Amino acid sequence: MRVTVLTNLYPPDVLGGYELLARDVVEGLERRGHEVDVLTSGDGSENGRVLRSLRLARRFGRPAGRDRLRHFAAGARNTAAVRRYLKDHGRPDAVLVMSLRRLGLAPLRVLHEAGVPAIVTVNDDWPVAFSVGRDARPWARLGSVLDSLLVPSRTWTGIQPAGVAWLSDAVRRTCLAAGVPLDFGVVRPQGVDLSRFTPRPFRPMRPEPRLLFVGRLHPSKAPDAAIDTLAALEKRGVKATLTLAGAADDPAYLTSLRQRARVLRVDGRVAWAGQLPREQLLPLYQDADALLFASKLEHEGQGLTYLEAMACGLPVAASPSGGARDFLDRHDASLLVKACTGEAFAEALAALHRDAAAQEVLVQRALDIVREHASLDAYVRGIEELLLDAAQAHCLRSTTR
Repeated sequence: MRVTVLTNLYPPDVLGGYELLARDVVEGLERRGHEVDVLTSGDGSENGRVLRSLRLARRFGRPAGRDRLRHFAAGARNTAAVRRYLKDHGRPDAVLVMSLRRLGLAPLRVLHEAGVPAIVTVNDDWPVAFSVGRDARPWARLGSVLDSLLVPSRTWTGIQPAGVAWLSDAVRRTCLAAGVPLDFGVVRPQGVDLSRFTPRPFRPMRPEPRLLFVGRLHPSKAPDAAIDTLAALEKRGVKATLTLAGAADDPAYLTSLRQRARVLRVDGRVAWAGQLPREQLLPLYQDADALLFASKLEHEGQGLTYLEAMACGLPVAASPSGGARDFLDRHDASLLVKACTGEAFAEALAALHRDAAAQEVLVQRALDIVREHASLDAYVRGIEELLLDAAQAHCLRSTTR
């Protein structure tokens, strides 16, 4: 089967887990014998089967904006780019859509009009950007009508994917509540590459535990609570250290975090590792004593770092939301804290720190759950099945006309 993967960004252009997942899926499909092209944004280059000929309506790192002129210009360019791709490379059997945030729906629309069946993955709330909610104000509804006529790259009108792979029930609820017209599909939980993230032999937490936070340094991920945890643990007689592995979008927020650590007098026990490539995360996971995972986003897709940590045999203390909460509520694989605060994390961690037997039980249970419910291989197989079903159904319809 020949598949075209449509995505706004593709490594080495990375914002977070979505882009890394796109590469994982591409490589997984190729290992299964499929031919895969990637259509994405960039400098116009063509490197192997990765074509960076698309344009974002607005670059990431800047306010999203809703000006129609930018979307119109990007949509026109992307329409031409996809038509040129189809002319030069031929029609694929199916298209797999990752995130189209800031890219627009024009590329998908061209492929849809060319008769290519599409499977759309929804791992966060990106489809909401092209939808108008049921309770939208009259001016917003009028804008939607104008978009369907003048800027179709900003609307789902006329696009009917063959299938939707929702990352979690939470993401599906968020999108449907916002008026996204994709009220069908299946839930496909994301997974961890178990050949890359391997468990260490169990060992109890150190007397002075090493805590780890992996993720964007953004208020929605609560790195401030991780810093507060150090001070709260010290009050309970536990002197811990913390490594923050992630980049800050806002320099001012990073400054405020550093100031917070100084005020709490824990700055000497905080290491600022910055954003690290995936291959450098494994030794961090295997050296740490516990991962702190938090999210305040109700449209959080599922989260990946806590699954990677579990796969490495690392205990996880979590204050989840959205899809991550769905997963961790359903599977008893982490130390769920009562609130997203340093005090709550410290209370839970201090109790676990005193009980090596409980640590071992938690680690083994998490390993079993990740292997059964959250492997990358299972996720890719599920996506492959959706693509094959879509391509075969389209072929059958074509032969019976």
